[in-house]
Amino acid sequence: MDGNEVLSLALVKMATSPVRADRDAISRIERECQADILKITTSLDNSRIIAQALNSHEQGKGLKILAAGLFWSGVIGIATMFVRPSYVWCGVSLGFVSGIASKVKS
Repeated sequence: MDGNEVLSLALVKMATSPVRADRDAISRIERECQADILKITTSLDNSRIIAQALNSHEQGKGLKILAAGLFWSGVIGIATMFVRPSYVWCGVSLGFVSGIASKVKS
């Protein structure tokens, strides 16, 4: 369980608790947020889902950067091979760096 799930579970337990102090605390939270406890816990769940989506998006970004570098190193390496065969490795290196730079920039 992550922090949002624990907080949501605690808020639900407090909202259904027979203890008056718990109900008072939930009432204060609802007044402060200007929303009922159901909307607050739903908002916490939605923020957890958004955070997970952003994390999964960031994990694939490194692979895309590497793929762009390899693609451009191949393209520029082949082009260099026809123009100046002795500078192929220089062209491959420049293509790799420029491909990575283009993906990092965007």
